[in-house]
Amino acid sequence: MWIERLTASRTTHALELSARFAEQRQRVLAENLANVDTPDYHTQRLDPRAFQASLAAALERAKPGRADPLELRDNAQFAVGADGAVRVRPVREPAPNVLFHDGTNVRLETLLTDVAENALHYELATVLLRGKYEALLRAIRGRIT
Repeated sequence: MWIERLTASRTTHALELSARFAEQRQRVLAENLANVDTPDYHTQRLDPRAFQASLAAALERAKPGRADPLELRDNAQFAVGADGAVRVRPVREPAPNVLFHDGTNVRLETLLTDVAENALHYELATVLLRGKYEALLRAIRGRIT
């Protein structure tokens, strides 16, 4: 379809993948928060640095002048399906040193910091996407401002 050719670009796809990864990571973090008082619970983790490195590598591998979908490779924690959905496989986070008295490794302060960081990543991706689509809409309408 012709509209897909207008909206498809590597940066748009990278921003969409970033927002989808942040969404999936938020689910993992919410599960960790929900189980903060569960005995013997060990937190699950999705590494945002590994995702960013994989996304950067995919952008470097992309062919210039083409808008092919980015392929995220070489990571056991996440993959992009044929439908564009980000599929994640969180890993069990090891205890930093010793477990707490109830057998958990949950640190509420660390979880809340991760939630805030993830919210910023999501907001950044969505704001940049919104800017790209608003610029396209302005071009379609023929307005500069």
